[in-house]
Amino acid sequence: MSPRATGIQLRPIDLTDVHVLVVDDYEDTLELFRAALQAFGAKVLTARSARDALTVIKTVRVNAMVSDLAMPGEDGLWLIQQLRRLKHEQGGSIPTVAVTAHRDRYAADRVTALGFEAFLTKPVDPYDLARTIGSLVGR
Repeated sequence: MSPRATGIQLRPIDLTDVHVLVVDDYEDTLELFRAALQAFGAKVLTARSARDALTVIKTVRVNAMVSDLAMPGEDGLWLIQQLRRLKHEQGGSIPTVAVTAHRDRYAADRVTALGFEAFLTKPVDPYDLARTIGSLVGR
């Protein structure tokens, strides 16, 4: 249950000027995550594949990345392995959040051992997504 549903007071999250790359093969998910993060002030870029995400990372300054794990072709695990091979100045140390609808297929400890800093299960609460990104970028 999300904190909002329980009536717990939430601290405001400010992602103003935080550049977030969202990677997912579903357009609906990209748009949902984009809208959620923009509501907290983030600048959002999107990619529909792991390969496209690497191109974005190599050409644009990104502060954090959210990536689906289960994508056709190269998946989120492939993406994080490629990302972590890059030098820091090329984006190799970008904080990353793994998201999946297949929690039974991906163990959180395995995903974080491969280089993701956080792991969320779909459907993702927009506040939890923003809070997670905020914590990864020091907000």
